[in-house]
Amino acid sequence: VLAEFKEPGQFDSNDPVLNVAVFRKADWGRDVEITVRAFEKGCAAEQLVDERKQTFSFASAGRQEWLLEDLHTADEDGDGFVSPGGPMNRGTDCDDRRATAFPGALELCNGLDDNCDGRMETGVANRVWYLDKDRDGFGRNVPGTEACDPPSELHVEVTGDCDDERGDIHPNAVDACNGS
Repeated sequence: VLAEFKEPGQFDSNDPVLNVAVFRKADWGRDVEITVRAFEKGCAAEQLVDERKQTFSFASAGRQEWLLEDLHTADEDGDGFVSPGGPMNRGTDCDDRRATAFPGALELCNGLDDNCDGRMETGVANRVWYLDKDRDGFGRNVPGTEACDPPSELHVEVTGDCDDERGDIHPNAVDACNGS
């Protein structure tokens, strides 16, 4: 017998009580084993974050209760991923306070680990940096380097310098009648 709750709306987390009734058929034995499993984002084996088993023996007709406490399923940010912890220590959410941080998330240039790979700023580069060798605030008029942070202190986000060897020559420079 399998009872599966795939969507959060199928289970009320404010009143986390699950009642299960097992009606024994005449040819069944008197022992029943119940297994409760919690998964992240589906029911694949690698997404199992916690599991509890309990065996009940019904020597006669009757009702038995199992108060299952501390099943590790907390998902504070609602992204479908559980933070590491619990007896199995299998959750994969690296920041359960941010719904944008989970395994496989888009890595943003925000100084945080968004995709839970243990590294920051390794994904989508949303800035282009240009080498500014003469430090006039304008980078070389060539294709830049995409990165979250400048590759060096000599990189700026503005391009257009036609002579990056001279600081007095750049797009905002005032033309002087000096033969240059």
